[in-house]
Amino acid sequence: MTDTVWGNGHNIISTESFQLNITHRKDGNSEKYPDTVKIIISGVDLPGLSDNKSDWTVENLQNVIVDAFLKCEINSKTDKGDLIAKVSHSGAAGY
Repeated sequence: MTDTVWGNGHNIISTESFQLNITHRKDGNSEKYPDTVKIIISGVDLPGLSDNKSDWTVENLQNVIVDAFLKCEINSKTDKGDLIAKVSHSGAAGY
């Protein structure tokens, strides 16, 4: 079962990573996650952002991630504790 967290995109770190302020966690996640994490994007389902990572810019990410309510399905975690996750927009009512 995939761990999932939801929250607001905050700070773009690079063309494939950002800071997420977690507001919701799926019941049954295998781990506890801090309130703020670095997300490294493994895949996306975000309107306005190409599926092709080579097309991404910090500005593109800023437009679709900062202040957006996002769902992050966690694939794995780095040695530093950063989360590698598929990112999508999520409706607040249904998470």
